[in-house]
Amino acid sequence: MKLLSGAYIAGTVTVALVIGPLPASGQVLSPHAIIDLAVDRAEEQRMLQTDLAYEAIVEVTTEHLDGDGAIKKIELATFRQYPLEGVVYEEMIAKEGELLDADDTRSEQERRDKFIKEVRERRDKGEDPGGDDENRVDFNEDFVSRYDFWIVGEAVINDYLCWVIELKPRNGDLPVRRQIDDALNNSTGRIWVSQDDYGVARIEFEMAKSVRFWGGIAGTLRNTVGRFEFVRYGSIWAPTTIDIRLDLRILFKNIRRRVVREWGDYTLLPAAELE
Repeated sequence: MKLLSGAYIAGTVTVALVIGPLPASGQVLSPHAIIDLAVDRAEEQRMLQTDLAYEAIVEVTTEHLDGDGAIKKIELATFRQYPLEGVVYEEMIAKEGELLDADDTRSEQERRDKFIKEVRERRDKGEDPGGDDENRVDFNEDFVSRYDFWIVGEAVINDYLCWVIELKPRNGDLPVRRQIDDALNNSTGRIWVSQDDYGVARIEFEMAKSVRFWGGIAGTLRNTVGRFEFVRYGSIWAPTTIDIRLDLRILFKNIRRRVVREWGDYTLLPAAELE
């Protein structure tokens, strides 16, 4: 992977990214205090829209699994991730290890044109240009308010000394405002938070029980586990891997998949491309 340039980090992110002072030597932080500081850092990075400062290559591997977890079929796709109309966009550039043919290239151009049109329409209406994704999960106050936290140890992840923090859903009624919320409210896991700057280096989760959508009519999500990996480029924490295995029943059809997304070749964009 290519590192982001030191000039960009020193001139933009390091100056603007204010995450508060690190704890004094010997000071002991509670797990909730560590999580709050990690959320503050993540929110500041989102506010600065650092994901629009670079492009990357995303390799996506989708494994179709049978009832025993054996692989029946593998699909490969490669995307170029870059800012488009002020929103992160992923453009498919290869499929099954081969460059797109004429039909796929035309379809991809149509998808890009549709994306641009929808972003502009939302912006004209005063809406979030990125749209409202019912299944998007942000590491924010809404997310962490659902859980209790415990420090269960320390570990080194990608050369970063991290607190290992376990999370479990809080007792009582938890908010359900979006489709994904039921799944979040029934998930346990661990978060690795860098002791250097409170960046999140890894998240692992597992659904504790199945979740039904629309009373089970639309489908049931079962036995879902996942892992998110991040690495720091200067002051920016960026994703490197998302690995999710899901078991989903929709109507009378069972869908079992493992989807792995891997980011690489991070490249800083010239300032002119960000305007």
